[in-house]
Amino acid sequence: MLYNFNDIKNLKDQLEFVDTAVIPFVSADLDEQALTHANDIELVQLVTIQLEKQFKGRIFITPAMTTVLSDTEVLKQYQKQLYDYGFKNVVILTHLNLDDEFNSIRLNQIPLQDMSSDIKFDLVNDEVKKVMKSIISIWNS
Repeated sequence: MLYNFNDIKNLKDQLEFVDTAVIPFVSADLDEQALTHANDIELVQLVTIQLEKQFKGRIFITPAMTTVLSDTEVLKQYQKQLYDYGFKNVVILTHLNLDDEFNSIRLNQIPLQDMSSDIKFDLVNDEVKKVMKSIISIWNS
């Protein structure tokens, strides 16, 4: 499920099945690492799209959240809202090193801009598989 009108309208009735929220969380700092952040954002988007297709009806993908200067206060508040709403699991999908208070899955940093479409597709699929295994592990714990 995605954060859109139709899915949100039915979300509360589906929480028995859609028990996991995934928050894409990226840095939007416009600093000396801006190109790296932009690349990371693209990878998170690509992985998130494939993840939703694979786990359709089982996970809820929230809108991407951004941080500036590594501030995670809004992320903490949103995570609490999702738990309060009824999600059993909240997973943060990111490239950032987060505190242990977050259940996060850290993606590899892959320089997508320099790759052919075929290689990019293969590497994104590898990341999707890694994330899927991590989420299934969370469900089984």
